[in-house]
Amino acid sequence: MDRTDPTARAQGRQRAREENERGMRELRDEMERDRRQALLDAQECTKIEGDAQRRQLAHQRRDGEDQERNQKEEERFCKLKVALMNYDFQTNPRIKKESFRDLVVDDIDVLSIVLIGRPGTGKTSFIGKNLS
Repeated sequence: MDRTDPTARAQGRQRAREENERGMRELRDEMERDRRQALLDAQECTKIEGDAQRRQLAHQRRDGEDQERNQKEEERFCKLKVALMNYDFQTNPRIKKESFRDLVVDDIDVLSIVLIGRPGTGKTSFIGKNLS
C-alpha cells in the first residue's frame, strides 16, 4: 500500500469499514441464533414443566376420584350396617322358617357363611371363637 497515494487511504478506510460491517453482521447473526436457541430451550423447559404439572394434576385427580369412590363405598356400607343393625330378625325374617321344613341336608358337605364388614371389626375373631 502506498502511503502517498490519497486514494489508498480512503480505500483502506473503506475496506476497514466493510470488514467492520461484516463482523457486525456475523455478530448479530450469531446473537440471533443464540437468542433463537435460548427461546427453543425455554419452550422445551416449559413443556417439561407443563408435563410434570399435568402428571401431578392427573395424579391429584385420580386420588380425588379414589377418595370419592371410597367415601361412596363407606356410605353404602354405613347404610347397610344401619339397615342390618335395625333389622328385627324375630318379627321380619326374610327367610321364613317354613322354607327349611322339607329341606334335605344329608347331601350338604360344605356350608358357606359370609361375614361382611370393614377391616378390624372382628370377623376373624368371631370365626375363631369356640361357640359350642
